[in-house]
Amino acid sequence: MAGETMQSERQGTNLDEETFFIYDLFRMFWTRVVGLFFREIAERNAHLIPRTGPVIFVVAPHHNQFVDPVILLMHAVRRVYFLVAAASMRRRFIGFYGRCMRGISVERQQDLAKTGTGRIRVDDRYGEPTLITGLGTRFLAEIKAGMKVALPKGVGEAKVVEVLSDSQLVVAKEMKELAAMELLTRADGTSFKVVPHVDQDEMFHSVYQRLNNGECVGIFPEGGSHDRTEMLPLKAGATIMALGATAANPELGLKIVPTGLNYFHPSKFRSRAVIDFGQPIDIPPELVEQYRKGGAAKREACDELLRVVSEGLKQVTLNTPDYETLKMVQAGRRLYQPTQHSLTMAQQVELTRRFIKGYSVYRDLPEVKELRDRIEDYNLQLRYYGIRDHQVETMRIGRAEAGALFVWRLLWLLIMGLVALPGTVLNLPVFIVTGVVSKKKARAALAASTVKVRARDVIATWKILIALGLVPLLYTTYSVLAVLFVRRAPLWAVDLVAGIADWSSSRIYLWSWMLAAFMSYTALVFGEQAVDIVKSVRPLFLTLILGEEHTELLARQREELSDDITELVNELGPKIYPEFSNTRVPVDVLLGDGKKTHDNIINGSADAFHRKMREGEQALRQRMGGGGSSSNLRQDAEDASSTSGLRQRRPSKYSFSPPTPRTMATLNSISPLEFLTSVAPPQTAQHPPPHHSMGDSPDCDEVETMELPADPPNTKTAQVAPSAVSRTSAAASQQQQYQGGTPATTGPSTPEPQNGMFDFS
Repeated sequence: MAGETMQSERQGTNLDEETFFIYDLFRMFWTRVVGLFFREIAERNAHLIPRTGPVIFVVAPHHNQFVDPVILLMHAVRRVYFLVAAASMRRRFIGFYGRCMRGISVERQQDLAKTGTGRIRVDDRYGEPTLITGLGTRFLAEIKAGMKVALPKGVGEAKVVEVLSDSQLVVAKEMKELAAMELLTRADGTSFKVVPHVDQDEMFHSVYQRLNNGECVGIFPEGGSHDRTEMLPLKAGATIMALGATAANPELGLKIVPTGLNYFHPSKFRSRAVIDFGQPIDIPPELVEQYRKGGAAKREACDELLRVVSEGLKQVTLNTPDYETLKMVQAGRRLYQPTQHSLTMAQQVELTRRFIKGYSVYRDLPEVKELRDRIEDYNLQLRYYGIRDHQVETMRIGRAEAGALFVWRLLWLLIMGLVALPGTVLNLPVFIVTGVVSKKKARAALAASTVKVRARDVIATWKILIALGLVPLLYTTYSVLAVLFVRRAPLWAVDLVAGIADWSSSRIYLWSWMLAAFMSYTALVFGEQAVDIVKSVRPLFLTLILGEEHTELLARQREELSDDITELVNELGPKIYPEFSNTRVPVDVLLGDGKKTHDNIINGSADAFHRKMREGEQALRQRMGGGGSSSNLRQDAEDASSTSGLRQRRPSKYSFSPPTPRTMATLNSISPLEFLTSVAPPQTAQHPPPHHSMGDSPDCDEVETMELPADPPNTKTAQVAPSAVSRTSAAASQQQQYQGGTPATTGPSTPEPQNGMFDFS
């Protein structure tokens, strides 16, 4: 289908075939490079993209600088030509590729801003707030009417109406922002920048020409990349293009497609991303007529269309006021149980989006506030144990089974680590250089920006660009060294190179280059799996240390919290989404189809090795009896859920006491090996043994009926060596008593979609 679309697009334009060939060649190259950087890129609703006719892709949030356009190119199936900042087009490397991809250069005012001479201030804030006074300034030489004066850190700017003298000018409006007035009312004034007026007629003409040719234009309306959790205010450029092109050609048939980019970890190598396409937006004829009138009517038309586009973007993006809210909402989404099946990555993003909307509507309800506090307590425990939510179920096994799986995975880790080691060592300079340089570039970008938080949006771009230049250079160096080694082999290596001593230098060079590439490939495949195994070992290790009776409390707490969240969502969901049913509906009906369209040979090879390891683990678990009590517990929970339906939500009776800094310092001073050797094997008890606090009590809302004595009986609990007791006396004093309450078990919560029973991500 993509080929047919491009063929029809080629026939509908007057551009020569050579231009398309260069574009398609570079598009294929960059999509392969970015596809290698990410582990998975999923798309939603690509079928909504019009197959013919002019389209403006409005893309947000702009979280990954030059990587964002490539991800759109991977899934748009049509040729898309982006607006690129003229400052970027003037760079040698980026400008070359921008021109090859037929980018449209746009000059940004902030890129042309220059620091003004002297300082400025407002003498009469209330009488003449638009009169700017200069201290040592040269207004007549540096500023003209129509330009802007901008304050530091983007706290305010204003258009200059008239320049009265070298020390006085009049601006169009008062800069009312508190931060701006604080700077302007200082006795010594503030520094400022002069922002020139930029004529964009040439840029608009280029855009109109592309749209009239039936082509697609991509634009990032935020005006620049950033790493905030919410979208920046949208610029009106996209709406001016849409209304202007339609006003000039009423038969144009232009569509605007809101496009959302959602990253799990945008700056990390082999992370995941989702691109979501919204419903195409038609250009209303009444707004076009209003635009033709000019003046205030034109601005109102642009503002109204911008509002519609903004609402469309909100339907395909994640927007929260801060990072803490985003983490809380994502945790609630993970604990929610829409079906008994795992969700795809695209469906996870859509569900998170709905949770954000629901939370913004009902955040002041007492039930929502209570669940928010419980989720924060639960997240605190996960950080304390050093595990993730989807690994909690991993801990619901006995010590024997955990020990067997622990040894099994260590064996796989040893095998994969040995295979990946040579390639890892070869590419170690790449990892070091890309890490150092990308962080340096991030610091420089942060210093020059007024909207970035940590400038993580530039890291992935610089990692890719540096690796593209460094990897071939590194492999070439290794190949040349291999040729020199064979030609000048020392005595101890004569027998080693005897088989290839007669080869030509070019042949040795070529095979060395291929060998380095193959070793890098194996390092990527096996190393990625080895890292995943390392992440999965900690829950098993905690089970070995703490025992099933301790880790079961955390798993039960998760179950109850998941049930309460699910019930509350099922109760409030229909009030926001009419199609929502309080009975669990199929995920494909509720969330739509989420497809993973990006794949490569590395992912396929990794999945093959992963399946082999999983098959071995399943056989090992079957030989050990299939998981014992934890399997029975989950089966009983499923039976209880199927027979009783949704149980009534109960308020929390207990709260989790956060670990104190002293407790954390005490526990961190004990090595895992020391703790393991200091605790005797657990002894059989006639009733559930008292819970030994590992520094803090877990956040269990309802547990089995028990009451902890002040001093645990010696015969019912694990014996701790004096060395460990002395270090954990402060932690043991924080034990909390649990009152009566019988836990109502429900179906197991739906974990994150992972490859296998135990998550490795």
